[in-house]
Amino acid sequence: MGLQAGELTIQQEKLVQFICSGMSTAAAGRAAGYTTPQAAWAAAKTTNVKKAIDYFRQEMLEEVKFGVSEAHSMYMNAYVSSANATEMKNTVDSMVRLHGLAKEAQQTTQVNVQINGAKQLERLSDDELLKIAGKDVKYLEPTTNDG
Repeated sequence: MGLQAGELTIQQEKLVQFICSGMSTAAAGRAAGYTTPQAAWAAAKTTNVKKAIDYFRQEMLEEVKFGVSEAHSMYMNAYVSSANATEMKNTVDSMVRLHGLAKEAQQTTQVNVQINGAKQLERLSDDELLKIAGKDVKYLEPTTNDG
């Protein structure tokens, strides 16, 4: 980090801790005991406090790195420690989805329609009503059954 023990005051350490936890500088200053937001901003701009904040932000970035390879590794560990075939199958299914190997069996189309009353439905044509119901226009056509 480049700082030695004792280079920051306890109040500055608390300010760094609160800023790194996501608080605004003014709120962190208030929580750390600074009397005014301006005093907190001035403290946050000092070289040692900036170094400490940058150090902890860099540490947090390294903690958050989680990608496909980490997820894959976790799934492999789960597969190896599976107690039965069902757990193995579920792990494989999850890995297939993770790597994008699963093709959706059926593409569904979502239709959003806002209907405010029965009168609005009465004014719609059969084709429009069928479309709302998610059916094809030929749905109402009779077919012959050679049986």
